[in-house]
Order: sequence, then structure tokens, then C-alpha cells
Amino acid sequence: MAQWRAFLRIAERGSLSAAAKDLGTTQPTVSRQLKELEHAYGTTLVIRTTRSLRLTDSGKRVYGLAELIVQSDDALRDQLLGNRTQIEGHLRIAAASGFGAFVVAPFCSRFMERHPKVTIDLRLSDLPVDLIDEGVDVAVRIGRLSSSSLYAKPLALLEEVLVCHPSCLTRPVTRPADLSRLAWTGFSGLKNDGAIRLERHGGKYTVKVTPRLRIDQIVGHREALLAGAGIGMIHRYAVEADLLAGSLIRLLPDWALPEWPVHAVFPLKTQSHRLQRWLEEFKAELADVAGVVPK
Repeated sequence: MAQWRAFLRIAERGSLSAAAKDLGTTQPTVSRQLKELEHAYGTTLVIRTTRSLRLTDSGKRVYGLAELIVQSDDALRDQLLGNRTQIEGHLRIAAASGFGAFVVAPFCSRFMERHPKVTIDLRLSDLPVDLIDEGVDVAVRIGRLSSSSLYAKPLALLEEVLVCHPSCLTRPVTRPADLSRLAWTGFSGLKNDGAIRLERHGGKYTVKVTPRLRIDQIVGHREALLAGAGIGMIHRYAVEADLLAGSLIRLLPDWALPEWPVHAVFPLKTQSHRLQRWLEEFKAELADVAGVVPK
């Protein structure tokens, strides 16, 4: 089975050294496993030059078989061993700063408690990350995905809410039109051209606002809202505790804002067993996060 997993990773990563790093082993070991597979089938599977690596025609046929074998082995292990299946190794995960700080990081801590032999490198940034060049196993991305050669799975939808500090209101807000007369603080990552779109019972309303303060990071945006910088639109998971404590109040709760899709994005078509387990448990825990609707 080790030869199949090594070949699959070599084919997907296009590099012996990258495959070895992913598998937690050495390049000579991966090279030996590839040679063993080639010897078993009596054919060359990979052509290597000083600068590149590509599959032969035979290698392409074996790749399809390798996918089935590895996936079947993982499924069988789950069926036979269930929760006794021990996972180990390293995971490299990227996530948007706000969702990563409030949701992904706490989950990773709990995941490592359940799986003591797993280590995680979590990278939080709102800037684009090259998953292949940086060796990232999965990126948790918020918003509409652009077309690319990466593989993606839907995880959830995020609820957006309108909130402010109680001191920001001199009069009650009872209808969308009331929003335009108030001071606003905005999240720079929200590409809405200053238009706040609300919906209720099929009716739609758009309010144009001009924030006096714009912040490019959700954690900072939340802190500004708590300080009374103005009304803001923010993911509910980031402020649920503040709403319950009364530090922030929610405006127009019967009006809905557009939801944000969340995807798991992969550089490779197939995922390691430990990454599959991480995704399964992460998606299960999302059901308990306020303002998150699992897909």
C-alpha cells in the first residue's frame, strides 16, 4: 500500500521531494517505492528530467487505479476500525484571518487533543495563498470562488448581521431607510460598493452607505464596533458572544443579508486519510457555530 500512496503523491505533486514531504518520509524512500511499483508492473511509470516529472501513458493508467486502491483502503480502515483508526502526521491549513481565528483555530486545538500524533501548521491571512508552492493541504476560503485548477468542496454558508454598540443609537432603527442616517464602519474585504442589500418575505431593499472607517481584518472590525465606531455588517460567528452579553446590539433582525459561501479548497484531487478525517470532524463541528449553516 505504501507504494501506491507514494506513486499517487508523486503524480499529483510532480516532485519526489514534495511527495516525500507530504508523506512524512525521505526522498530516497519515495524513489525506492516508485521503482518497486515499476518493477512489479514491468514498465516505466514516470519520466524524470532535471527540471520536470511527468507520467508515461502507462503511468496515467496506473494513476487511475492508484486512486481507487487508496480510497478503498481508507474506506475499509474506517469501516473496520472506526474510531480506533489512529491518524498521524502533519497538516498545513490556510484560512481567512477572521474565520480562522474565531472558528478554525479553536477547532484545530480540539482536533489535536483527539489525535495526539497529528501536528498542524495553521496560516491565517486574507491575502491569496499559492497552495501548491507553499505546500498547503487545504485552504478554507470565504466568498465566491474564482475558476481555477484547484479542487473545492462546499462546507457551509455564513450569516451576516448588522450590529452596533448601544451608544451609537439615539433613535431606534425600525426600517432599512433608517440606516442611511447613521455612522458606519466597514470591512474592506466586503466588495459591495457601499451597498447594503437586505431581504424580507421576498421584498428587497438596498441602502447606500459611506463608512468613515474601513478595516481590512475582521478581528479589528469587531474591536472597532465594540468601541462604538459605528454600525457594521459582520459575520455572526464573530459577534455572537457580544450580542448575548449586550456589548453589541443587532439591528433589523427580521431582515436577511446575503450569505457567504465557505469552501475547502485543495491543490490535489485526492486527500490523505488524516486530511479527510480533519474535514469530516470540522464540518460536523460547524453545525454548532452560531451563524454557520453546514452544506
